Amino acid sequence: MIRSGRATYTSTLDSKGAGVELAWEQWGAADGSGIPLLMVNGLGSPMVSYEVGFIQQFVDAGFAVVRFDNRDTGQSTLTETTGAEPGYDLVAMASDAIAVMDAVGWKQAHVFGQSMGGMIVQQMAVTHPERLLSMTSLMSTTGNREFGRPTDEAMEAIVQVPPTEREGWLDVMVSAEKLWCSPDLWDPARVRAKGELMFDYGVSPKGTARQYRAVLASGNRDEALANVSTPTLVLHGSADNLIGPDGGRHTAEVIPDASYVEIEGLGHDLPSEMWPRLVSEVAGFAGT
Repeated sequence: MIRSGRATYTSTLDSKGAGVELAWEQWGAADGSGIPLLMVNGLGSPMVSYEVGFIQQFVDAGFAVVRFDNRDTGQSTLTETTGAEPGYDLVAMASDAIAVMDAVGWKQAHVFGQSMGGMIVQQMAVTHPERLLSMTSLMSTTGNREFGRPTDEAMEAIVQVPPTEREGWLDVMVSAEKLWCSPDLWDPARVRAKGELMFDYGVSPKGTARQYRAVLASGNRDEALANVSTPTLVLHGSADNLIGPDGGRHTAEVIPDASYVEIEGLGHDLPSEMWPRLVSEVAGFAGT
């Protein structure tokens, strides 16, 4: 079963009190059953970057899955702002995710976030704990800049503004991902095919820059996360060059009773060979 929709609400957390519209899709069993799992994307990534095969493995494990476009990417609102400030932060993006849950009709859900998505689900556990059954933070960090630092090459790649035309954008994506991929699983043809899917669905280089500034504006969550009571699973790859593994370890140390699993050979990507392990870890933690 696949259904789709749009969550529309006025965000009181934006600098201008902006209206936000968020595109979402729900995947699951034909009878509508399944354990609710909200999947939150990383920087600049539309919802199609959580590939159908990955989602299907979660569905097969018993989940009903919702993926959605964060603001400033895909088919969701592009927040045209002026100046250096993005006009929003991760607190606002966490409220966006709650708006998607409301639109789907979920009072509570397990939440899963990759990279920036991990930061968003951490913020959800801080500001909306009553809505979360559990939280999985994958290849992410608390915003404490002493931990999870990228290599110099990865940092240089993440801050460059890619071309807006298709082939140039794809070239930059493939070359950048090679810097932080799972090294033994690097497949440029597969990465390019995923990039084509993302670009043709909808990406926004300017929107990605605003998301990046929103992350920087949100600061260090250590103190707030120390009071989180949501059951938390922290996953991180041993080969991550964009957010180093100590970012994941530190996240698990800060959040009370968090479980930490470091996955050998995983970089800052989601190669299909790693999908069964990731699904197994989340399903086991959620008790499916």
